[in-house]
Amino acid sequence: MKRIYSLDILRGFSLLGIILMNIVGFTHDIFHLDPFFTFQYGLNRVLYAFNILFIQQSFYPIFAFLFGYGLMMMKDSADKRGDAFLPIIYRRLIALFVFGILHGIFLFSGDILQTYAVVMLIGAPLLFVDKKFSVIASIILFGYYVMNHIVPFVVNGLKLPRYDYVINDADRAAYVAQVFNSGHYADIIALNAQHFFQYFFVTDVQGLLFRLSSLLPLMLMGSYARRTGWFERVIEDKRNIKWAIGLMISGLALKSLSLIFYGRYSAEAAGGYIGGVMVAASYMISIIKLSESSRFRQITGPMSLLGRMSFTVYILQSVIMFIITYSFKLYGQLNLIETYSIALVIYMSLIAFSWRYFSRFKQGPLEYLWRKITYLK
Repeated sequence: MKRIYSLDILRGFSLLGIILMNIVGFTHDIFHLDPFFTFQYGLNRVLYAFNILFIQQSFYPIFAFLFGYGLMMMKDSADKRGDAFLPIIYRRLIALFVFGILHGIFLFSGDILQTYAVVMLIGAPLLFVDKKFSVIASIILFGYYVMNHIVPFVVNGLKLPRYDYVINDADRAAYVAQVFNSGHYADIIALNAQHFFQYFFVTDVQGLLFRLSSLLPLMLMGSYARRTGWFERVIEDKRNIKWAIGLMISGLALKSLSLIFYGRYSAEAAGGYIGGVMVAASYMISIIKLSESSRFRQITGPMSLLGRMSFTVYILQSVIMFIITYSFKLYGQLNLIETYSIALVIYMSLIAFSWRYFSRFKQGPLEYLWRKITYLK
């Protein structure tokens, strides 16, 4: 199958946003201390505002969209070969679920892989129905998300503003920092696994519905984009530049609510998800359009190599962050400029690694293994 450059660069670009987002969770306690107050002074506040506006909730939507797009590409290929796609996709998703569990337990509690797998294991039948039904399903799920995970927060925030803030648990945060800076890897992994199962693993119906309603619409829209040739239409239609600008301005306006009403749950709920998706859409349209430029391809070529092995790089990011954070006992010790500097060094190092790797191999190691499991050959 011929590679689509804009897909690779979008994945590589998303990996930049993901490491900038994940490294904050790696090096700071975001479970027991409100980051709005942890980072409320000086340059920390400026950088966290940048994080809110341009990073948080604006990169996982790209990955979710591309995940759905990629699965539909696989279905198209299976259909052309005359292969049954359902066994293929379920083997692929079950393997991803296992990879995600291992990643969440042993490396980074904020794993998203197992969530993607669970969501699409349920949503996979929608890849086989008429594309109009997948759009209708997306709208219904999105409506459920708004009514159950945005409206209640806003209503409660207006009624009871004094309860509209994160409650800090300083004692628990101190214990977590002590464990993560202890150098005892068995204890670190045990606490990391506890956070994973407590905060990120699907353990009840409510949590499952939350993930289905927030992620599956994005995946289904990705599959819809593949079915309708959306990438090609973005390239051809010059009006999409105006759409990208409009989405960026609107998305930033919504996300800025978190900064205007600093640290309030209701403001983050009202603007974070929808604003994040808008900013993500602006990123995607802009990159797809720019990918037609040979100059842009020349500049971003190294970043596109990461996109060709995005699964491997996602895991490698966590491996490196784990080693740096816990070996050098940096948990809770860094300001955001130091945190982001480490992330950028890791990202650039992985670009260099991918360039060297692809000079000898054609596929990332985890991509190779995942493909073997998917197709049993």
